[in-house]
Amino acid sequence: MRHTEAMKDKQIYWLLKKAVSVLGYIPVPVADLFAWILGQLWFRLDKRHRNITIDNLTWSFGHEWSEDKIEQTARQVFVNIVSMLFEVAWSMRLSKSRFLSHFTIQGLEHVITAHAKGKGVLVISGHMGNFEMLLPAIEGTGLKGYAIYRKLDFEPLERLIRRLRQRFGVTMVPMRGASRKLEDILASGGVVGTLIDQNVDWYKGVFVRFFGRPACTNSGLAKLAMKTHAPVVPLYTVRHGRHFFIRFLPEVPVTVTGDAIADIEANTQGFVTAVETMVRRYPDQYFWVHNRWKTKPWCLWPKQDSR
Repeated sequence: MRHTEAMKDKQIYWLLKKAVSVLGYIPVPVADLFAWILGQLWFRLDKRHRNITIDNLTWSFGHEWSEDKIEQTARQVFVNIVSMLFEVAWSMRLSKSRFLSHFTIQGLEHVITAHAKGKGVLVISGHMGNFEMLLPAIEGTGLKGYAIYRKLDFEPLERLIRRLRQRFGVTMVPMRGASRKLEDILASGGVVGTLIDQNVDWYKGVFVRFFGRPACTNSGLAKLAMKTHAPVVPLYTVRHGRHFFIRFLPEVPVTVTGDAIADIEANTQGFVTAVETMVRRYPDQYFWVHNRWKTKPWCLWPKQDSR
């Protein structure tokens, strides 16, 4: 039974790999046209994600933007997400040198200065631009990179994405049970990246302000930074056509006062504020389809049976 399942997974992986390979041969102008058409179609047909995106943008920018601009930006968000698939497929055909030639890395002095402290570096980012292209491009910094990620349940897709992300040297570290391994990596001077802009359940995080609204955010990064004293440097990537910019921002101070609860909240807030700064610069390139504020800082009191 296990052998049969393994063979099936292997065949599905081969089909996925071939499909990505075929997409990679589509000429760039044609791929961009397909992305625009499919993005517009997705926006029209997927009511749930359309509403989430418009609600998120309205909350975050409704006091500044018109309804037309909010809808226009929402449509572009869908097009950008579809574009990621074609860009990743296209990039799989490139050698390391050609791949890196499509990236401009800015602010590298921030991570170099942080790395010189000898505690390793924690790099935080959000779902900006083509974040799937970000990890391979980290090799362009000359630093040994690691990335925390959540494993997918579907093994063929998990294998393909892991191969994509690791093909130029970055090592993926599964999130579950990673604490001790990450401490060792940082102690050896490694640079560990993670995305810190997704909603989590209340028992996995703390509530901090994101665009002025309580957002439950994973507290693990703050705990790791406080324990290892590793400096934390924000990073984001944005696209301009098929050229991509990676920007490191100044280090985010980590507070350690002895009050663990207050420190975790304060540090997590600092990290999330850094992500918000990124998003405000390029709101159309952010992953607004995610329900960032799904977990609420309150719950309804259960109804009592009056009988």
